Formats: sequence, C-alpha cells, structure tokens
Amino acid sequence: MTKPDLSDNQTIPAFATKFPAPERKRLFISVKTGAKERLELVKWAAENKYDALVFSLGDKCFSAGGFGGGSEYAKLAKQHNFIIEAGGRDFSLLLPKRLFLFHRDLFRMEHGKRKSNHHFCPTNPETTSRIKKRARHLFSRVMAGVTVPRVFHLLPDEGHENTWCACPACRAFNYSEQNLITVNSAADALASIDPNARLSFFDYEMEPEAETGAEPEGRWFPPAGIEARENMFRLAVSSEQ
Repeated sequence: MTKPDLSDNQTIPAFATKFPAPERKRLFISVKTGAKERLELVKWAAENKYDALVFSLGDKCFSAGGFGGGSEYAKLAKQHNFIIEAGGRDFSLLLPKRLFLFHRDLFRMEHGKRKSNHHFCPTNPETTSRIKKRARHLFSRVMAGVTVPRVFHLLPDEGHENTWCACPACRAFNYSEQNLITVNSAADALASIDPNARLSFFDYEMEPEAETGAEPEGRWFPPAGIEARENMFRLAVSSEQ
C-alpha cells in the first residue's frame, strides 16, 4: 500500500545509554489524526514491521477499560500484536494555559516578560509541584491501555525544543537541563504509580556551537549536572515526512 502521510507523526528510535529501554521501532500517532487515517497508519506500520504505536496522554483512545474503545484501528493494532505506549509532544498537558492569568510566575520568562506559549519556569517549586500532580493524573488515566512493561514519553513542543525560561533562577540552567528538571518531576509521579514503567526524555546534543540556550539571544550555559531519574531513558528524535 502507499505510505500514509506522516506529517503529524514521528518515528522515534531509542538508543542505549546509561538509562536503557527496550529497542523498538515506534510510530507516534498525532491526537489530530482521525479514525480512518489511524486505520491506514496501523496497516502501514504492520507492513513496515513497526513494534509500537504511541498515542498522546490526552488521546481519547484511552479509557478506563483500556485502549481503543472498540475502534477498527484498535482492533487491527491488537490483531498485529502492536505494543501500545503513551505520550509524545505532551508538555502542553502538564500546565494548563488557563493558569497564566493569575499564576504567571509558573510560566517561562523571555526578555523580562512571562510567556504562556511553549513550556514553563521549571525552577519554580510550585511549577514542578503542579507538573508532578498533573503527570500523575495523566499517567493514571491511560495506565490500563498501555502495554506492560509500560513505556511513556514526554517530549518538548516540536520546533520549540530550545524555547525555555530565562528568569534569573532558570538562567543557571541550559535548555537541556530545564527540560530534564521538568521530566524528572513527571518521572517521580510515574514511579509512585508503576515502579516498573519507563519514561523517555528528549535527547539534546550538548554542543555549545549548536545550542542556543535559554534566551532567544543565543546564550549558552555550561551544564549544571542535572541527572535523569533511574526510570528514564533518552530518546533520539527523527521526523519522517
């Protein structure tokens, strides 16, 4: 069959690091993809020997009863024994934008002004506390539909991986570390629900000449030594168009 349009989907391979995870050929399926398109994607993934299908933590395909709700694409996924994982570009689910009006300090700073678009202020303890609580809710919501041993993913907004906070406290951390602080909070929540589950985080190539830093001006900050939780693993990202 003809390869489906993957403009809103990504294949993301994991690679061995200090935090290893199952090597799987994954297809990330956008929450915007309709049921008919999903059916075609599942067929294509089966023909191309993919191992896992990954759906957003906010996807309606997850319910209290598990995965798919009887949809044709879910039935086909089960028929082909696909591994079901959850997550993806879901940072926007961790801190609702409605909080910006009265809690601007939770969100990232740029040129001295707080911004509600793309990510947040990870050095604010209230931010990480809210993220941990929200992540626990999101993980719990999809838990029944994810294949055991469970694998989850939390990746920054696509195209804005380097868009992070430049408040005085966050300036001590480069964007890779700000990302890690965020995902660490979610990893703590996941460990409290399922100690055997794994959570991926975005792999940044830490090269000063390639890194733009937390500020739009392109400043780079030396690594501060933030380490990932033991239930986390790196994910190398590659878009397939």
